[in-house]
Amino acid sequence: MSSKSKKKVAAETSREDLAKHVAAFLKAGGKVQQIPTGVSGQTSTSGPRQIVLSHKSSS
Repeated sequence: MSSKSKKKVAAETSREDLAKHVAAFLKAGGKVQQIPTGVSGQTSTSGPRQIVLSHKSSS
Protein backbone atom coordinates (compact mmCIF):
# COMPACT_ATOMS: atom_id res chain seq x y z
CA MET A 1 0.00 0.00 0.00
CA SER A 2 1.42 3.41 -0.91
CA SER A 3 1.91 6.11 1.69
CA LYS A 4 -0.67 8.26 -0.11
CA SER A 5 -3.38 5.64 0.33
CA LYS A 6 -2.28 5.03 3.94
CA LYS A 7 -2.76 8.75 4.63
CA LYS A 8 -6.21 8.65 3.01
CA VAL A 9 -7.23 5.66 5.16
CA ALA A 10 -5.88 7.38 8.28
CA ALA A 11 -7.79 10.57 7.45
CA GLU A 12 -11.01 8.64 6.89
CA THR A 13 -10.52 6.78 10.17
CA SER A 14 -9.87 10.07 11.96
CA ARG A 15 -13.06 11.59 10.51
CA GLU A 16 -15.09 8.55 11.54
CA ASP A 17 -13.61 8.62 15.05
CA LEU A 18 -14.32 12.34 15.36
CA ALA A 19 -17.90 11.86 14.19
CA LYS A 20 -18.40 9.09 16.78
CA HIS A 21 -16.95 11.23 19.57
CA VAL A 22 -19.12 14.21 18.62
CA ALA A 23 -22.24 12.03 18.47
CA ALA A 24 -21.46 10.57 21.91
CA PHE A 25 -20.83 14.06 23.31
CA LEU A 26 -24.14 15.38 21.99
CA LYS A 27 -26.04 12.27 23.13
CA ALA A 28 -24.66 12.78 26.64
CA GLY A 29 -26.16 16.27 26.69
CA GLY A 30 -23.14 18.21 25.52
CA LYS A 31 -23.66 21.37 23.52
CA VAL A 32 -21.53 22.85 20.75
CA GLN A 33 -20.90 26.57 20.98
CA GLN A 34 -20.10 28.44 17.77
CA ILE A 35 -17.45 31.10 18.27
CA PRO A 36 -17.42 34.11 15.94
CA THR A 37 -14.46 34.57 13.61
CA GLY A 38 -11.71 36.66 15.16
CA VAL A 39 -12.47 35.77 18.77
CA SER A 40 -9.51 34.34 20.68
CA GLY A 41 -9.27 32.19 23.76
CA GLN A 42 -6.11 34.04 24.76
CA THR A 43 -6.87 35.91 27.96
CA SER A 44 -3.72 37.98 28.41
CA THR A 45 -1.46 39.64 25.87
CA SER A 46 1.08 40.96 28.40
CA GLY A 47 4.40 39.33 29.12
CA PRO A 48 7.12 37.86 26.93
CA ARG A 49 6.14 36.40 23.60
CA GLN A 50 9.38 34.58 22.88
CA ILE A 51 9.75 30.91 23.69
CA VAL A 52 12.96 30.04 25.53
CA LEU A 53 14.08 26.54 24.63
CA SER A 54 16.99 26.38 27.05
CA HIS A 55 18.75 28.46 29.67
CA LYS A 56 22.50 28.53 29.99
CA SER A 57 23.49 27.58 33.51
CA SER A 58 25.93 29.78 35.42
CA SER A 59 27.84 26.86 36.97
